[in-house]
Parts: sequence; C-alpha cells; structure tokens
Amino acid sequence: MLRRTAVTLSLLLATTSLAVAQSDTDEAIAQFTGANGFSLVDTETLEATLASYWLDTNAATPDGTVGPIEKALLIADDAIESTRTRTELSYGEMIDSAEDGSSAPVSFIEVRHFNLGPTIRAELAADLGEENVADAAEFGTGEHRAWRFVFTPTMNNQAILLQASTKEISAKEASKQDCQGTPCLDSYRDFQDMADWTEVEGEQPDWPLLYADVADDVAIPAYAAARLATLGYWANAESGEYQWTYGEHPEGVERYEMYRFLSMDRNLGNEIGLDAVWHETKLNDDAVTDLWYRFADVAGFHTVFTASAGR
Repeated sequence: MLRRTAVTLSLLLATTSLAVAQSDTDEAIAQFTGANGFSLVDTETLEATLASYWLDTNAATPDGTVGPIEKALLIADDAIESTRTRTELSYGEMIDSAEDGSSAPVSFIEVRHFNLGPTIRAELAADLGEENVADAAEFGTGEHRAWRFVFTPTMNNQAILLQASTKEISAKEASKQDCQGTPCLDSYRDFQDMADWTEVEGEQPDWPLLYADVADDVAIPAYAAARLATLGYWANAESGEYQWTYGEHPEGVERYEMYRFLSMDRNLGNEIGLDAVWHETKLNDDAVTDLWYRFADVAGFHTVFTASAGR
C-alpha cells in the first residue's frame, strides 16, 4: 500500500514482496473509494483545504495529532455552506502489516452530510406562510453529499489522507435514506431514546485548540468528535495536549467492516446547538457489546453522557 510521509506525502513501495503482502489493503482501498457513483478527489486539494483550518501555522505538522475522523468531518463540513446539517459517519479499520513486522491502522471512513436548511424552511413556510419566512439562503445552501476517505498514520502525523472519493446525494435518494432509525431528511430526531444515558460529572480534559472549535457560536462536528474520542480513549488529552491514539482494534471485524458510528444534528431545533452520538460496536470485551458517548452543545453549554449494553 502506498504510504506518504508528513513531508512529501509519498513513499514508494520498496520491494515486490512488500507490494504482494500489502495487495489486500490496496484492493480494499480501491473497492471502498471506487464504490458505485463515487468519483475520486485529488488528495492534495483536500489536504490544502485541511491546511486552512490549522491554528499553529509555525509547527512543522500542525495537524500531526488530529485524528482521521476529525479530518473527514472537516472536509465534509467545508464542502457545503449550510450549518443546519445532519451528519452520519461510519468507520472501519484494517491493520496493514509490512514484511519487516511493522503494522499500521488504515482507517476507512464514510460520511453522509445532509443539508436540512431547505427542509426546515419548508416546514416553517407550511406553518407560518411563505410570506413570513426568510429566503432559502438564510437557512443554508448546499447539496447533500457522501464522502469516502482512507487515512493512515505516518511519522509525526496520525492521519495522512491516502485516497478520497465523493458523490452528490440527490434529494430523492436522501429522502429514502435512514439515519439511525430516522429518515435522514426528517428535521426532528431525539437522541435521548437511543440509550440509557448517564451524565458524566466533573471537569473534562481540555487542550490548546488545533483548529477552531465553533462556527456561528456552535461546536463544529469535528470538535464534537474529538470530545467524544477522549471519553472512549481513542484520543488522549490527559497531559493537556490532544493526541489521537486509534485505540484497540476489534478482533471480530473483517476487512474494513464498519463498527464505529457517529451521528450529529446541528441547528435543527429552536435553539442553536449540536447533538452528537458516538456508538462503538464489536468490542473486545466479554461483558459489554456496545458503548455510546454523547456530546450536547446547547447555546454554548456542553454536556456529555455515556451508556453501555451488556452481553
């Protein structure tokens, strides 16, 4: 599989035997990003998009500790203007083994990013009358779009983008898609019934921001994912610095089978805010089958919750 360093973003396979050993990973990447309807996107263009977000521009790798889920969400969020959005992310992972005995995780991420601005406007117009509702631009513009990303860590960078593809989701197609049991274009969804939540008490870890955490006074999806990752120790900030760690790879998954699912609703209610849930499955645990973590930002006030399911 093609690896890229943080400096050149390209490192050619050294031997034929190594290429053979890694062919399954290469095949999986091509299959995943080349799915029906998806078109490949230039990774250097996307890396340039990401570079515009990093705050510490003096660092050699200002994004070195940022995880693949955050980067995927930053790219998807950047692609449409609307901040009235529903986001569904699925995550799978393969362990890529080299001939020398070294190994590295390869992240397979699909993001479905829906603009619910038109839906909310249509609902208000039906209730209040067309003449009493602001124009479409005020509710957020942009299409529904799906993305597929493949990331892997290299020296000094926890998530280098290897390949990416995207496709527009038509309104007709979006109306038929399911988002964790709710039609994806239904403006109302309540995460409260998803699990038996317990609020996390006490002070949560904090760290110097690596990218802006809010847009229009609301937490952005990438930052919500980072917060959730620290709850489940897929990222660590106990030292005061944020570091994506990948965590333990589940033993019961095949190839890039999806086992991690994030759902996020932003600015879909009467108050500005974001509600985000991280659902972890396929756990290497004899007692627990599923873990849920929830981050709620309501008018700038943050609350986090956890839940679990036993075998």
